[in-house]
Amino acid sequence: MASTRFYSAKKSESWHGAGISTADAVSNIIYKTPTAQKTSSHIHVLNCFMQDEPGILTRATGIMAARGYNIDSVVVSRTEIPGLSRMTITVNGEQAVVQQARKQLEDLPQVWAVVDLSDSKVVEREILLIKLSTLGAEHLACAGNSCTPRQPLSPSAVHQRERELAEGLEAEDDVDLSTAAPHVQVIESSRRLGYIRNLSNMFGAKVVDVGADCCIVELCAKSERVDAFMKITEPFGILEAARSGRMAMSRSAKLSLFDDASQEAVAKNEPAPDLSHLPPS
Repeated sequence: MASTRFYSAKKSESWHGAGISTADAVSNIIYKTPTAQKTSSHIHVLNCFMQDEPGILTRATGIMAARGYNIDSVVVSRTEIPGLSRMTITVNGEQAVVQQARKQLEDLPQVWAVVDLSDSKVVEREILLIKLSTLGAEHLACAGNSCTPRQPLSPSAVHQRERELAEGLEAEDDVDLSTAAPHVQVIESSRRLGYIRNLSNMFGAKVVDVGADCCIVELCAKSERVDAFMKITEPFGILEAARSGRMAMSRSAKLSLFDDASQEAVAKNEPAPDLSHLPPS
């Protein structure tokens, strides 16, 4: 009874720091927790080991496309063995459908084996190269991307713009960078580049190239993290984006070099089982 009364007292306590009760705090946490989305299909990762021959990629993807399989990404690369290539296929579909696709791939004479890594412990990575505008999405919308040069302003328009800035006719946050003076664009570009650097460091990405009005960021992470990074950098203005596709490799099942030796030592030290109490066979 004492523990029950203590629990009831704890439950009715108020969180004095925020001025809300414990029940309200828990309800707020539950309300903000996203619910899991129930989908009938799942992501499956297939590692296909095949001979490095011309046309094998077309045949493998043709089998998947002819039967209507939804392929998310395909990554083909050479391995450490000469003449052997690894193709990582990410398929979105039912388990039975994916297994049928795996068997059809194994029937190809150039394919050595197809390994399904869907239910295995794997390391997944995807490389992203994304070009972001350092002058904002508004500058991108009105002036085009970095591949489309902007028309230079006339000297009179530049002087007029500088006079307006000097006289304070416009607020600093409302400056139209597409028609602003070059030194204003440089200052604003450097400021936004700092924001992009800080955001990239949080995601483990790095800025690999910087231009006058854009920068290129490289990120190597899981596909979900790549999606999140692209979503959160969208307000800066995405000029270009290239993704390598999902690559996967199974993790090592052996975590210690002493497990086998210790198990053998224990097995040697264990006494032989006593079989005298067993009934005769």
